[in-house]
Formats: sequence, C-alpha cells, structure tokens
Amino acid sequence: MSTLIPPPAAPQPPGWRMVRLLGTVSLICGILIVGTNLATSARIRHNQEIIMRDSVAELLPGIQKQIIYGVQASGDLKILPGLEEGGQRLFAGYDGSGRLIGIVIESNARGYADLISAMYSYSPEKQAITGFKVVDMRETPGLGDRVRSDPDFLKNFDDLDVRIVDGKPVNPVKVVKHGSKKNVWEIDAISGATISSRAVGKLIGTSVQDVLPVVRKNLERIERGE
Repeated sequence: MSTLIPPPAAPQPPGWRMVRLLGTVSLICGILIVGTNLATSARIRHNQEIIMRDSVAELLPGIQKQIIYGVQASGDLKILPGLEEGGQRLFAGYDGSGRLIGIVIESNARGYADLISAMYSYSPEKQAITGFKVVDMRETPGLGDRVRSDPDFLKNFDDLDVRIVDGKPVNPVKVVKHGSKKNVWEIDAISGATISSRAVGKLIGTSVQDVLPVVRKNLERIERGE
C-alpha cells in the first residue's frame, strides 16, 4: 500500500517573518499604551481636580465649600460631580454658613506664543472681577509670562468693573497702553508685553460677554447652592 506524501509547503516570502515580528511588537506596544493610559488617567484627573480646587480657594479666600456648575447650551446650569465633563465651567465658593462668597470662571485666549488659560474670580455683589490667575501658558520668559506674576498688572483685577445690564456689559473690558488707565473697566498693559496683555484682556472680555449673563440669570440658584 502506497503512502501519500504531502506536497512541500510553499516557501514564505523573505519579508514575512519581519512583518509578523513587527505586527506582534506593535500589538504588544498598543496593549501597553492602553493599559498605561487606563492606569494613569484616573490619577491625572484626580491631580487636576486638586489643582483646580486649590486655585479656586486661592482666588476666593475663606471658602469652605465649592460647587462646580457646567454651562448648558440653553443657558442653564448643571451641577457637575467633578472635572470629567468638558465645556464652560463655573466654580461657586461658599463660607461656613453657606453664603456665596464669589464665583470663579475659566477662560482662555491665544497669546504671543500659545494659548493662555486662566481663571478669574467674580463678585456678584460688586459686579466686579476680584482676582486673576494664569493656569497654563507658554509665553516668552521675562516678557509675556509677566501676566502671571507682575504685581502692577495683577492689581488690574483687584476690582475690575464688569457690570451687566440687560444681558450686556455696561463698559466692555479694554486694554490700554501702560500708564494710561483712567477707568475701572480698563486693564493697564505691561510695557514690553502688549500682546500677552491684550490676550488677557480678550479672554476676560469674551468671558464677561458670554458667561456673566448666564451667571446673572442663574444667580439666585447659585446663591442657594442648587
């Protein structure tokens, strides 16, 4: 009885082993990347929330409680459990008795080198900005980055008038040449850092125009912490 001999296997192309090896390496790398991202994303979000809450506490001294609100497309507010949701957010700060101290608002605008991301505190009682802090920026060291730390520039935000009447600013925020500020709604620019100063003025002015009407509309709810 004859035995059938299977035909010889077709030879693999010379590059097949390399392609298979590269595919295996790519798969392993992908798994490692996804695993690392899942393992670290929660910690990153947690750290970001700590930094954000610390910044709010810095801008609203004396607060004992914070509530994060998300601005909806309808102009209403939604209480957020944390920073997971994107979009425009407000941070309301309250004292130990539950009285509203102020509201911190996020905003950003393009500076000379890149986006300037900042937060400012707003007093509904005064209808004024009472503090300002740059959260992230990549402006020129020693020049544009002075919007973060220059004491004279930061004084602009001790009591910057941003009154809203009928849903519109009474006097739009305006950046003026260094040393020429005359009105409480003007921002005195930093000499040698005009572009960065104007970027701050833009991020404040746009936010005042777009966000403060929402704050005024929902103020009673914010005061109740609902």
